[in-house]
This record gives sequence, structure tokens and C-alpha cells, in this order.
Amino acid sequence: MAILQKIYEWALGLSPTVKRLRSQHWYPLVTRMVKDTPVVFLNYGYVHLDPDAKAIELHEADEANRIFIHLYHRVAGAVDLRGRDVLEVSCGHGGGASYITRYLKPRSLLGVDLNTRAIEFCKRYHFHEGLRFSHGDAESLHFDDHSFDAVVNVEASHCYGHMERFLAEAARVLRPGGHFLFADIRRKDESDRLHDQLVRSGLEVVEKENITPNILRAMEADSERRLGLIRQLAPKTLQYFFQQFAGTKGSGIHEAFRSGASLYLRYRLRKGRAEAGA
Repeated sequence: MAILQKIYEWALGLSPTVKRLRSQHWYPLVTRMVKDTPVVFLNYGYVHLDPDAKAIELHEADEANRIFIHLYHRVAGAVDLRGRDVLEVSCGHGGGASYITRYLKPRSLLGVDLNTRAIEFCKRYHFHEGLRFSHGDAESLHFDDHSFDAVVNVEASHCYGHMERFLAEAARVLRPGGHFLFADIRRKDESDRLHDQLVRSGLEVVEKENITPNILRAMEADSERRLGLIRQLAPKTLQYFFQQFAGTKGSGIHEAFRSGASLYLRYRLRKGRAEAGA
């Protein structure tokens, strides 16, 4: 196990090009593994730590995914999306896009992902008015300038080869006054760099929040279920790597959050209205 851990840690530090290639192959493998199992969320989840916090009201069919929906609610629910055009970059298996569409009531939501298998999965599982899915590259979005009122990006950017390219694209496709709603993992020693990248994107930082304790609680609450799924669906030779990916108890990312070596950060940024004539 120690050798496998070393390999996993090495993979996390790969060059941008190799890191991108890894993502291009790993996520389709995840989608292929779940097959027709309705695993529509791939995030770590979020748990309120305040016992008096008001729980969001969910339909019975969504209760099993409550902790994952909580993360999307915390990120995308930071602004009023009613009647807006929304883009989710790296939508994964579409659970977040479906939640936003059904509960936050945008006019339209387009989910894009580099993983073509994931897009096929989304089109099989999610049928809601105003919700569409398309293959797309976070670092080269195929949309005109000023196309969306909000861009959502949850737990994905750590896989990108070039964060600056993605941020430039997100800023480009946003309409003046639009919002970039973002949450992701970074090592603690990389968190200042992330903040600088966000500031240099030209978007205004409106909110910044460290939600690591909420993510850690969710990971621990869901660990046994994830282990069961991995044992059921993954080949034995790959189960260790899927445990690392899933953040089960004792995994590298779980221990990094627990020790403070890694952080989970949420941001809300806004595009200035002064660019309306640009």
C-alpha cells in the first residue's frame, strides 16, 4: 500500500500536459465502471456543521444525494439564478446540473464535459426542460463572448492542465455583471496561487470561503457507502485507486483535509459591468 500511495501522490504532481492526459483517461474509466448504476454525483459532498442551519427541502427521490446536492446548493445557490442562462463546466454525470435546473430555476443550463462518456450518461439520465449537455473543453469553450449569466465549476479545476486558460474562457463567456461560481481542492501551499489566478482573471472576488470542515464531514459520513460501491463495481486491481479518487476514510485526500495539508475553497466572483461595450 505504501508503494501505491507514492504512485498516487506522484500522479497528482504531474506536468500540465500529462495531468490533462491522465484526466482524459481516468474519468471515462469512472463512467464506464458505474455503467448503468445511477451515480449522478462525483463530488465529495457538503455537510452543515451548524445544527440550527435550515435544511434545504428536497423531493423524496433526491434525498439519497442530499450531501452532494448541499455542495451545489452552497456554490450555485450563492446568487439568484432564476431566469438566467447558466453554463456548468465539467458537469460530470450531471447531478449538479439537474439539481440547479429543477430547484434554482434558471432559464437554461448547459453542462459541458471533456468526458464524452459522461455526456452520453447525462443524456440518458437527465431530462428536464431547459437542460442540455454537450462535449466541451474547459480550456477552450466553444461559445461566443458574453453568452452566459453564470458559470459554475465544482471540484474539477485541479484536473486542468492550465488554470489560467480556463479562467480566461470563463471570464470571456460571462455577460457583464455575471457570476463565476467556483469550488475546488488545492494543497494549502497552493491556495495563495489559486487566489492570485482568480484575481488576475479580471473577475472581482465577491466571496471566499474555506469549506474544508464541511467537506471532510461529508466524506466521513459517506465513506462506507462509497467503499461498498467500489467493491461492487471496480476490479480488485484498481480498487485502491478508486478509494483515493472517492476520498474514503484513510485515503490520501481525506488525510490531507484532516491534517490541513489540503483545503477545499469556495469562491463567488463577478464580471464588471464596465465591459458591456467591449
